[in-house]
Amino acid sequence: MRDAAVEELAKNFKDDPETKSILKERATKDDNWDVRRAAVQELAKNFKDDPETKSILKERATKDNDNYVRRAAVEELAKNFKDDPETKSILKERATKDDNWDVRGAAVEELAKNFKDDPETKTWLKERATKDDNWDVRRAAVQELAKNFKDDPETKSILKERATQDDDNDVRRTAVQELAKNFKDDADLFDIYHHCAVNDPFKDSHDLLFNLNPRRIALEIIIKQFPQHDQTLPLLRDRAENDPDEQVREFAQKKLAQLEK
Repeated sequence: MRDAAVEELAKNFKDDPETKSILKERATKDDNWDVRRAAVQELAKNFKDDPETKSILKERATKDNDNYVRRAAVEELAKNFKDDPETKSILKERATKDDNWDVRGAAVEELAKNFKDDPETKTWLKERATKDDNWDVRRAAVQELAKNFKDDPETKSILKERATQDDDNDVRRTAVQELAKNFKDDADLFDIYHHCAVNDPFKDSHDLLFNLNPRRIALEIIIKQFPQHDQTLPLLRDRAENDPDEQVREFAQKKLAQLEK
């Protein structure tokens, strides 16, 4: 594989003057995306101080026709050239305008990781969490909002909205989990968890092996954080009999037996 050859070249012949030239050429002209991606990563790793490296990363982040290469360039820019004003601009652009969800998701994560103190970052995350047309980008934005902007009043509101209204089960599940993690024992959230435990429309049973059913996740949170709530036992009884998912019914029956001892 030529991508492996590129990595070995950078690893073993870094001090050879030709190595840098070869990496630059492969990063921009190779017809294989995996080779260009490897060359981009090795340039950033081994030749960060070369002025052309930054230029190549910027070009690949915005103009490469392969999403894996653009993603690698976005990540390397954020990692190695955070202080360059253009880096933040490129991340913002990729987070909103890239036509590939994986690149948008990576840009969202890098913005939150490296530019948390920029007021616009929070705004971008809120927008991606609610308006991006890809579920994985929304999920990433939900996680980063909860992780970095817990104290913003809108964060909890957005998480509650995503937990109940997002059309993707992974986003709903993530929002429920982040609410429980970051706003633990918030009594006002019981109704949200209760709503999710009863009304979440999850149906895709093949995912149940990984316990991704948001109704089950909401039940687990209620049992853990609200064991004494006057609606917890009635809810478990209801789910033990009426949940359309057999594994959720079995889970509720098991927990109900434990709590009623």
